[in-house]
Amino acid sequence: MQLTSTDFEDGGELADKFSCNGEGARPLLTWSEIPPDTKTLAITLVDPDAPDGSFVHWIAINIPVDTLSIASGEIVGEELINSSGKSSYIAPCPPAGNHHYIFTLYALDAGRISASSSESFLLAVGPHIVSQAKLTGLYGKS
Repeated sequence: MQLTSTDFEDGGELADKFSCNGEGARPLLTWSEIPPDTKTLAITLVDPDAPDGSFVHWIAINIPVDTLSIASGEIVGEELINSSGKSSYIAPCPPAGNHHYIFTLYALDAGRISASSSESFLLAVGPHIVSQAKLTGLYGKS
């Protein structure tokens, strides 16, 4: 399974427009090579370098398996509560230094996942992960 973006390369810098210093847009994400036994998809964006530990910027679950991309501003599936307490995408906004922003796509063998937050998400998807793919962008305030 592959997760890619035309907006940045894996391990590359995110442009300001994808941060709190710019438009706060979400990069275009595309994927391929979904395993045949996949019934639904989920995706997360996590900053493992946050001062208080991992900060969850975004979680989307129950994405239809025939979905091949998510454009900026597009809502596909259900968005869960992130570390800011909101059910939406939060753009990268590190307080200091360069942070890693990891998008993870999950292929799941369950037709529907029930979760409401980042904590319940991990418990709900854990037993159903068929495959996963990651894409990392770097961003630091200038």
